[in-house]
Parts: sequence; C-alpha cells; structure tokens
Amino acid sequence: MNKKLLISAPVDFMPNLKTEMLSEFDCMFSYGAGREETEAMLKNHPFDAWLVSPCPTYKIEGEMIALCPSLKIVATPSTGSNHLDVTYLEKKGIGFYCLRESGIVNKIYASSEFTFNLMISTIRKTPFAFEAVRKGQWRNVESNYRGRELNGLTLGVIGYGRIGGNMARYSMAFGMNIVAYDPYVEIDNLNVRQVDSIDELLALAEVIVTCVHLNDETYKMVDTRLFEKMKHGVYFINTSRGDVVDEAALIQYLRNGRIKAAGIDVISEELTGNKDEHPLIQYARNHDNLIITPHIAGLTYDSERKAQTAAFHAIKDFLKTVSQH
Repeated sequence: MNKKLLISAPVDFMPNLKTEMLSEFDCMFSYGAGREETEAMLKNHPFDAWLVSPCPTYKIEGEMIALCPSLKIVATPSTGSNHLDVTYLEKKGIGFYCLRESGIVNKIYASSEFTFNLMISTIRKTPFAFEAVRKGQWRNVESNYRGRELNGLTLGVIGYGRIGGNMARYSMAFGMNIVAYDPYVEIDNLNVRQVDSIDELLALAEVIVTCVHLNDETYKMVDTRLFEKMKHGVYFINTSRGDVVDEAALIQYLRNGRIKAAGIDVISEELTGNKDEHPLIQYARNHDNLIITPHIAGLTYDSERKAQTAAFHAIKDFLKTVSQH
C-alpha cells in the first residue's frame, strides 16, 4: 500500500509533479482548506508526510501536528519556517525540511527579482503614478512623481545571503554603489564594500534593503535606534519578514521624513489578526510614501515549481531512508 501524503501547497498548475505524486503516494490535496478542515483531515487519515503551504492562513502549531501521530516528516517549499512549529517537530523526532539549506534555493530567483522590482517601484513611485493615470491625470501632476536615478545611489544590504547577494549583483548593473553588512559571511566581491557594523552601513546608504532570516537575533532588529542613524530621506525595503522591523517606528520615521519612502512585502502577524486593522496597511491607505504588497515576492510559476519539486523529493528520500531502518 502506498504511503499517505497530505499536500496543502498549490500544485494544480504543476501537472507533471502532480502526476508523480499520485504515482508514488496515496495523496490528498487540500490547498485552500481552512484550519478546521485541515485538522479534520489530520485526525481522520494516517498521513506519513505533509507538504504544507508556504503561506497558510494559520500557524501550524504543535497541537495541530499532534492530531496526526503517524506523521514522519513535514516539508515546506520555502526558506522561511515561521509558519510552522519547528520546535515541536524536533521535540517529537518528526522530520522537517525547508529550502534554506538546500542546493535548489540558489536556483530560485523570484524573491530576489521582486525585491529589486520593489526597490525601483519605491524610488520611482510607480504604483502611485499608475493610479494617477487611472484617475484621468497625466503630466499635469508630474511633480508628484519625481524619483531618483539608481545610478550613483548607495545601496546598503543587511544580510548577504542568496537574496542579498543577488540584490548587490542586480544593483551593480544599474551603477549603484554597494555596501553590505553580514557578520556571518566573508564577501568575496571587489565591487561590494563589506562593513563591520550596521551603524557604518547606515551612515553610507541612501537605499537600505533587509535580507535576513527571522530568528531571535533579528526579531525587530530594525528599530528606533537604527532608524535614527539612517540618512535623512533614505529609501527602505523589506521582503524578509515583517517581524524583522519595529513597525511602529517605521511609521514614525515615514511620517517625519527620515524615511522618504518604503516598500515592503511582509507585515507582522500575517498568520493572525485582521489585515484591515494592521497599522502599516492603515497608514498606506492615506499616504503615498509606503508601498505594501501581499507577501508575493516568491510567487512565480517557476519558483514554486522548483521549490515544491525539491520538497516533494525530500519527502520521498526521507521516507525511503526511514523504511530501510
């Protein structure tokens, strides 16, 4: 009898992968199911593995995982894992897989490309200019949409991993000067100036992008102290995780002009809370110096296909190893 696999990640646009899944597992596809429906599935089916959505509408807590005691591995097709109770998985000896340490992650470019796109859109006010056209305006309001050339601006990259490195590479092609801070990486690029502290980076950068993983060290890392040290009129970009930033402070410095404009793809409490009441979303409704997108940086057909294929193959390999012992 085939092993049972729960798949709550989207696979309908991946017919080849779906066919492979069905040929090797007894599959249940549940993309879009809510918490209660998913809990019922976990209770009533002895799944061996769960390929979770990288962006569920709820956090997958230990109590939820415990509903299916037959689970041997949980895999997420993402580098982030804050939507999963990884501590519980480790405690119970359940296998866990994410893309962060995998080889495939360096062949996925969606988040890097989107971050660069968001940077340009923020500096050039692209979404707001488009909205002006929708309202019937044209060059009569052009003064509202003057931006800056990338050429000659200094980009500060906080976190020089995959996305940070790609941002540096893309930005160099546009003639930007690059400074980077990452205490865990020795940067081997003569065109990137590696600095010894965030403070040094903030003193130089006219555009700042955060490219870090969320953990205890980076939680609300970009706070009032860092905002105070930024140049007046800096552009700020965040596509990592919302909790990397003190959002109340971000709003404060958007209001007082120290941050000229910000572009973000992530907010705090994405898995809980009412988005309509989120302070950043409320601020963005009435101000034209903040762009928010709904956590779509990694959302391309190509990236999802690569990520989900890697996660599925990791599940196969893990279960095969387990069965041999």
